[in-house]
Amino acid sequence: MNEIPVLIIDDDIWMQRILSKIIQSFGFYPFLASNGFDGIGLAVEHHPALIMLDVLMPELSGHQTLKVIKHIKSTKEIPIIMVTAVSDIENIGMAMKSGAAGFVGKPFTRATIYEKIRDVVNKDTLAQAALKAKANDFTSEDKPVAQDAPSNLIKTLEESFTGTPQPKSSAMPQQVIPKTYKEDDKKNIDAIKELLLKSKK
Repeated sequence: MNEIPVLIIDDDIWMQRILSKIIQSFGFYPFLASNGFDGIGLAVEHHPALIMLDVLMPELSGHQTLKVIKHIKSTKEIPIIMVTAVSDIENIGMAMKSGAAGFVGKPFTRATIYEKIRDVVNKDTLAQAALKAKANDFTSEDKPVAQDAPSNLIKTLEESFTGTPQPKSSAMPQQVIPKTYKEDDKKNIDAIKELLLKSKK
């Protein structure tokens, strides 16, 4: 059975770990990006079933990353869920106008993430992921570590999974670096990147 990719774009390594473990428990395969530029590249390269995108990131914000992804022909139809502690009406309105499929507020629970995914991912993809999750038999041995995590994330870790967190042996999936983009999409990314960086000066 082929892997069903989900892209997580977040500059916080602990948030990457939490989301990747949750995503894996649903039968998806997480790709990780620590900034908007790498996230755009991975979206073009792997065309994920879903993108989970942080709002507050350096260099290229979640809003800017969202706009770029929605303006690239090969990625514009990918559903994007914004994951953020910023939940004011202005930010939500801005993201929805740019094409976001939904919002998840921090802190969140595993159930909340599943509800949002169920709302935006098509039923066939969900069914395939469920079969994958059953085959993988996601158990307590796969749970992430809570020790040394920032205090505001420990609660999220504990709420997201049942049982006692395991020692530090649990590793999150290695970050996948984009290989080659379609030439036209790469030109689009480079041009948009240049414009965005100019606008910040």
